Amino acid sequence: MNDPQFEFVVDGRPVAYRRNGMTGKPKILTRGGEIPLDRVLDPFTHFSLRLSKANTCRVYDSEVVVEKTRPLFLAAFRPSSFRVLVNGELRAGHVG
Repeated sequence: MNDPQFEFVVDGRPVAYRRNGMTGKPKILTRGGEIPLDRVLDPFTHFSLRLSKANTCRVYDSEVVVEKTRPLFLAAFRPSSFRVLVNGELRAGHVG
């Protein structure tokens, strides 16, 4: 399984986004530790009719929003697109 992984910069420091394909758990990794973006035990994490989802958290005194957009048909078998906004400014994009 090809789990989405990509890096971006917040306040001049490297930050990474990881998502486990088996559990659906997305997280942001910093030098200080990991920040969970969703609750794995919440059923709406795994089952949703929405095509877009945004997760917001604070990293190094900045607001980080990770937007995930999935395709309409056969979403489990096709790559999703991700956008990362730091304080409202686009910092990274990824398809995978």
